[in-house]
Amino acid sequence: MESTAVSATTVKSARKRLGSLVREVNDATIAVAITGKRDQAVLISLERYTALQEATFLLRSPELMDSLRRQAERSLPAPASATAAAAATTTAAGPRRARGRKKNKASKRKK
Repeated sequence: MESTAVSATTVKSARKRLGSLVREVNDATIAVAITGKRDQAVLISLERYTALQEATFLLRSPELMDSLRRQAERSLPAPASATAAAAATTTAAGPRRARGRKKNKASKRKK
């Protein structure tokens, strides 16, 4: 599906070319903003409207929203502070291991 572009027109102009605007929103997957003196509206295809209705319905589910948040967290790269913390943990673990090996070598010498 193509990306949605938004074009704009006035109510007077939209009234004159309504048939072509309907074809345009269906063929080009666009939305048309229609502005009047008092109000504004958007003309979209029935397919796009139905998809928006379904998405709105699904996003009202707390369980689905929690699932989407967890998936988004897994998909995002770790923040720099988390990466630095992981590096510090790794660095701190290195000397402990080295000390442990030295003790093993020293205990072997005593035997």
